Amino acid sequence: MVNSGDLFVCLVAGLAIPLAIVDGLKAFGGVAMPKQPQGLHFERRPGIWLLAVIAGPGLFAERMLDEARRGRLTSADAVNAFVITLGWAAIYGFILLSLVRAMSALP
Repeated sequence: MVNSGDLFVCLVAGLAIPLAIVDGLKAFGGVAMPKQPQGLHFERRPGIWLLAVIAGPGLFAERMLDEARRGRLTSADAVNAFVITLGWAAIYGFILLSLVRAMSALP
């Protein structure tokens, strides 16, 4: 069972770690974030999928803030994006903390 303290730690870890990964890639890797071409298509580059899995909440939060600064989000879209970001970060943080607990229990 998850109490409020665990949920807070999951949110902090779920937001801080992906944002640190994204910022680290930008700063040290000198890598520009991948651009999505117009239209609907299936992404075939494995690096993009790996980045989405590792730093997904951070990428989503950055995109949400960028769109909000540009005034492209309605108030309903902003609330939905905020809730999705927090939910995704909580799940991400819960998985990370569960992995850390499982690894610390190893002999």
